[in-house]
Amino acid sequence: MKKLFFILAAGLFALTACQKQAEQAQVVYSIDEVYAQADSLAGDTIVFQGICSHLCKHGGRKAFLMGSDESHILRVEGASAGNFAPECINNLVRVRGVLHAIQIVPEDCESSDGLKHGEDDNGCETEKKAIRTFFAEAVSYEIITE
Repeated sequence: MKKLFFILAAGLFALTACQKQAEQAQVVYSIDEVYAQADSLAGDTIVFQGICSHLCKHGGRKAFLMGSDESHILRVEGASAGNFAPECINNLVRVRGVLHAIQIVPEDCESSDGLKHGEDDNGCETEKKAIRTFFAEAVSYEIITE
């Protein structure tokens, strides 16, 4: 009985040690990497970082993190992390959050009743050009540089 207890305790210890190492070795994505892999990362909780270009004027509920240039800016909503501090602006901010995908359909593709139109109910040409974009919901964040 003591041997069984010892084996179970050793196994539990090894399991928790492996989990802590896995958490410490978690990948930190740049904003550019998030956009490059966004389709496969959508719906996952990831860690990413970028320069905070600005905050929402309504108390910092949203931060906008920039990649290597202004072509990649990711909107991050504070949600469970709370509002972003003003000190985030122009600093590197690391966020742990859930990446979400949204589909934006051009206005000229919807009728007044909200139904799509087009030949044989296949949708209109502009619907086929819908834009898929991404935003993140922060779980936590930290300012890396000040």
